Amino acid sequence: MIIEKLNWDTEFFGIKVGRIILAETDNFDPVSCEQQVKEDEFELVYIISLKKILNIENKEQLKLNLMDVQITMSKKFNPNEYSNIPYEFRTELSETELQECYRIAEQTATVSRFYKEPLIGPEKTKELYRKWIDNALDQSFSDGLFVERTKNTIVGVHIIKTNNTNKLGLFTLTGVDENIKRMGLGSKLWNQSFGYWSNTCELECINSPFSLQNMESFNFHLKMGFNKLEEIKYIYHYSNKL
Repeated sequence: MIIEKLNWDTEFFGIKVGRIILAETDNFDPVSCEQQVKEDEFELVYIISLKKILNIENKEQLKLNLMDVQITMSKKFNPNEYSNIPYEFRTELSETELQECYRIAEQTATVSRFYKEPLIGPEKTKELYRKWIDNALDQSFSDGLFVERTKNTIVGVHIIKTNNTNKLGLFTLTGVDENIKRMGLGSKLWNQSFGYWSNTCELECINSPFSLQNMESFNFHLKMGFNKLEEIKYIYHYSNKL
């Protein structure tokens, strides 16, 4: 069994992090996995099953926890439907705007699997989500971000990435101020990205991953026209330190 070392995660979280991707769960041997983790001195390993939930006895004894079920849904993109939608696409923010975006990112971090992981915890997860804002602004991972305002204060953030080669758009993070949810801000943010893509590139499809633990998010995807299931990931964390 080969465990892939995740260099970025290892450096950022300050622990040795690896990943195993299982295409076929029937071939997963938890005892062999445990031995390999210890031999390679990993402290945390993400085990991602692409087919189904793992059926393993004594998962607690093996320090193996199901942390998330991640769904990716898609919608076909027709640029003619959104070409007249205005958008505020940003790769620069004032210091005040940056702090407002950080605040929303930190609120959004509470739903992350990393937030619940004892080896990482809330503060490091909040730092990770702030890093997503930074990466959007310097365009190192994402195109940039969109914002929504109330009374001149940013209350919604939406980050996207464009794969021009495959004519694919990807949502990487959407966050809305927890004090004013259910006011249509999510729809406005997503429609901004539709308007942006309609006027800047030729897309055929948009993918959006989200946690199945958030049923509101599932229903929102359906409302926004995401009607095709692309992928299901069962994400486990294996701890070799606690």
